[in-house]
Amino acid sequence: MLTVGLAKEIITPVRGTGLAGYFNKRPNRGVLDDTHVRVIVLRKGGVTCGILSYDLVSLSEDLIVKTREGLRAAGIDFVENLLFCATHTHTGSEFRKELDEPTRQSFDLTVQAGVRAVRKALANLAPAELSAASIVHNPYAFIRRFWMKNGKVVTNPGRLNPNIDRPECDFDRTVSVLAVRQEGRLTALLTNIANHGDTIGGDLISADWHGRMEREIQNRLGEDIPVLSLLDASGNINHFDVHADINQTCYAEAVRIGKGYAEIVLGLLPKLEPIPVESIRVENTKVELAFRTQTKKELAAAQHILDTVPCMEKKGDLTSEDLASGNDFVRRLFAERALSCAGNEKRTSTGELTAIMLGKDFAFASLPGEPFNGIAQAIRAKSPFRRTFIVTLGQLSNNSYYPMPECYAHGGYETMPHGKAPATDSAERIIRAVTELLARKPVPKKAAAKRKAGKPK
Repeated sequence: MLTVGLAKEIITPVRGTGLAGYFNKRPNRGVLDDTHVRVIVLRKGGVTCGILSYDLVSLSEDLIVKTREGLRAAGIDFVENLLFCATHTHTGSEFRKELDEPTRQSFDLTVQAGVRAVRKALANLAPAELSAASIVHNPYAFIRRFWMKNGKVVTNPGRLNPNIDRPECDFDRTVSVLAVRQEGRLTALLTNIANHGDTIGGDLISADWHGRMEREIQNRLGEDIPVLSLLDASGNINHFDVHADINQTCYAEAVRIGKGYAEIVLGLLPKLEPIPVESIRVENTKVELAFRTQTKKELAAAQHILDTVPCMEKKGDLTSEDLASGNDFVRRLFAERALSCAGNEKRTSTGELTAIMLGKDFAFASLPGEPFNGIAQAIRAKSPFRRTFIVTLGQLSNNSYYPMPECYAHGGYETMPHGKAPATDSAERIIRAVTELLARKPVPKKAAAKRKAGKPK
């Protein structure tokens, strides 16, 4: 019998906590809507696993490590079977940098909330049935990298820019939902949608469109069921429609998109198909990735920019349009980031990868950081499962962009070098590692224990 437990805890930071997502500091001044950690725990045949989804831009190493420690201290014996991930809201807590006092307080509260949510979900285990549906329809997401008429690729070139030629590529517009039913009623939804969580800006806390989608679904259903928004590969995707002359950086935009996705998700409910869960299997591995390097000539060119380009003060948020402008502030910023690659030749990062397989038809697969959508497409094309939810910003990993190999020669913000940028072959290595993970066959318990922690690839 499959049993499922659900829980949700508020992680809204205290006033003054820094917000993540931009290059400038943004201590928050208040709350538009609460942020949460949402947890689902599943158990079948002696195997227990789960997912923790945070309304954060990404997960810091400290947050995952401290939460795992807290869970083990609380007697949770399936910590290695938990998949940690983030929604990528740009108006949530910033835990990736040195923590000031308000941010430290919010960090501690977030760790405690994650532990409480897992314990509560475990206590809430009850018989459940799963079903799923999907539709190729994502009208609120767009490729954000464009070929310009001068032959270069620019990220977020600005709306109604006459120099835009065409998008760099296409993407998978599938919107998917996994439904949980218990005692004859719908008790949770898990969605898999590709789109950036950066519609608001400013310094007020919000879960962005993810939270507004959940609220609209709850309002329409008449019950406050949790909606776990699992972010599909969105590194080269966002909500900006460059052909529309409308304000797309405001809270009203988060509400509009959230309600729109809610409409799509609710429209899938009559189309749900049962997901037989004969067994649950969790596979973990690690992928070792080199860092981006710069030649002596490239480092010298970056230093020359810092030596010759005057400093320029930037007031307010550093927006995507600012990055595309290439002004002196941006030139110096990119030069500083390029110089931070010095000494990267022998450095590597090790990222955790987790796959949760539910029967023969369904799997969750974690990806590190912000992968381009082509990575998810390649993995799904090779996945042995009928439905594969790609879960980005997952586990302990380098929370950088992971472009497709061909994109580095094109240009654009995401491919710019910096000290923690992964090497240009990283997408191929991730695709290979996750594909192999999903293709693993069940093994006897003794053999499984030996490879429990996984080995770097």
